[in-house]
Amino acid sequence: MKELLKLMALYNQVTNRALYKLLQGRNSTLVTQDAGSYFDNILGVLNHVLVSDLSWLTAYRDGNLELPVLNSPVLQFEHPGWGKILHDNLPELWEHRQGTDSLIIHLVETAPSELFEGDIDLKNPKGEVYTFTFGKILMHLFNHQTHHRGAIAQILDASDVENDYSNLMGLLLK
Repeated sequence: MKELLKLMALYNQVTNRALYKLLQGRNSTLVTQDAGSYFDNILGVLNHVLVSDLSWLTAYRDGNLELPVLNSPVLQFEHPGWGKILHDNLPELWEHRQGTDSLIIHLVETAPSELFEGDIDLKNPKGEVYTFTFGKILMHLFNHQTHHRGAIAQILDASDVENDYSNLMGLLLK
C-alpha cells in the first residue's frame, strides 16, 4: 500500500503544481468569477480542498498516530469554517498548498509501511470516534482532491480555457 500512496502523493503534488501554474498565467477574474459551483468559483474550490486536507492531516495528528512530521507548522492554521475562504488570493493559497503537498509526501515517505495497514481513531467535530485503516482514509484525501480538480477542469472548459493538467500516465511511464 505504501508504494501506491507514494504514487498518489507525488501525483497530487505534480497535478496541483500544473493546475496552479495554469491558473497563474490567466486573468485573475477567471479564478474569482462566479462559476455556478458549489464553492462559487475556482478560488473557493481550491480553498475547500486545502482546508479539507489540513483538517484531515490535523485529525491524523490528533488521532492515535505519533508521527513527528504531523507537528509541522503547515498545520498551524485557523479553520475558517466549511465553505469559507482561508486565503483570498492565489499566491498565498499556492504557498500554503505547496507546503501541504510537501508535508503529505514527507508523511507517506517517512511513515513505516505497516502503519498504512493499521487502524487510526479519528474524532469528528461532534466528538464521535471512528476507526479507519490509515492507508484507506489517506486514499480518501487523495480521491477528494481529484474530485475537486475535476470540477475545476469543468469550470475551465466552460470558460474555453484549454486544460490537461491531471494525467497519471506521465508518472507511470517513468
